Amino acid sequence: MPEIFDLDALTMNEEEATQVSQAVFERTITGGELSETHDIVTGIEHKTQIPFIGNIGLIGKKVTSCDRGVNPAQIPLTEKFWDPVLIGDRFKHCAVDVPSLFKLFKKAQRVNPDFYDRIGSEEMGVIVSKLEQALTAMLNRLVWFGDTAAENVTDGGVITDGVDVDYFNIIDGLWKQIMTEVPAGSANHVNIAANEGASYALQALPANSALGIFRAMHTQIDARFFQAIEEGAQPEFLVTRGLWQNYQDELEDESIGFTLAEVKDGVTQLSYRGIPIKVRHDWDNNIRAYQDNETTWNLPHRALLTVKENIPVGTLSDADFNTLESWYEKKDKANYIDIDLKLDTKHLLPYMTVAAY
Repeated sequence: MPEIFDLDALTMNEEEATQVSQAVFERTITGGELSETHDIVTGIEHKTQIPFIGNIGLIGKKVTSCDRGVNPAQIPLTEKFWDPVLIGDRFKHCAVDVPSLFKLFKKAQRVNPDFYDRIGSEEMGVIVSKLEQALTAMLNRLVWFGDTAAENVTDGGVITDGVDVDYFNIIDGLWKQIMTEVPAGSANHVNIAANEGASYALQALPANSALGIFRAMHTQIDARFFQAIEEGAQPEFLVTRGLWQNYQDELEDESIGFTLAEVKDGVTQLSYRGIPIKVRHDWDNNIRAYQDNETTWNLPHRALLTVKENIPVGTLSDADFNTLESWYEKKDKANYIDIDLKLDTKHLLPYMTVAAY
């Protein structure tokens, strides 16, 4: 089990940093808390049922006698099932493996046990902070890009060669489900032609194209989705950065930004026809880092119009999303951190979604 600190690219000398505050922490694209975009359903176990209660068909005929017939219409019930998967990982930190780091972190006052037991130390604080970021990024990666049939490019899949597919084949994420239930050519699908470009350069969005995509998506809203919006449902556009940037550019070019922008808490928020637009930088990061065949990216421009209740995330306890278990193992003279949680996600009603890809 490797030490969690990799020092291969770090040069130690007499002028090395002596405080954590002197270190620069690289930014991590995590995607943010799941609850910002999804309903969180807790207490789910294997094969927990999600029932759907359908609608009665036509009712009401002209009455011609007291002996009226019985309408044979029924209320259909269908179902999906939660199928959460147990996900875990372990990290190890041993003080002996990284003695040079202790100029950066506070030194132990005695060898046994303080030198070995680093629980509560500065370096463990750094590890925990970085693992919390990685955990949030993992949750969003699996929720959106999980695929139980994931394969590398050389094996016929879309996962970048050299990337371990075991980090993706845990659950079927939302894009896998949405592309199955809202396939290309369906009524609530909008095609983004730039995705079909034969190179990175040819996949660039043409100028002033995002507005047309958003307009087409709005036009394709199912009548039942529209009615839900009129009754108070709160839809949102989730989009890759290229679409958002293209849209901003067009608003600036046409000097119409002031008619479509809203201000919330003093910050200008972009929306389209009153529907807020949220940029998913983590989608871009995952596509470019993990869905790259060295010529093109896999569908680099994507947008989704739905409500958070339609793309819930299920777990046994949402506290697991932010919980790390850490302990010092005396017999190993090492510190461990474990991650354990159950996770699944579901795309519930296709008609409550418009997908562009």
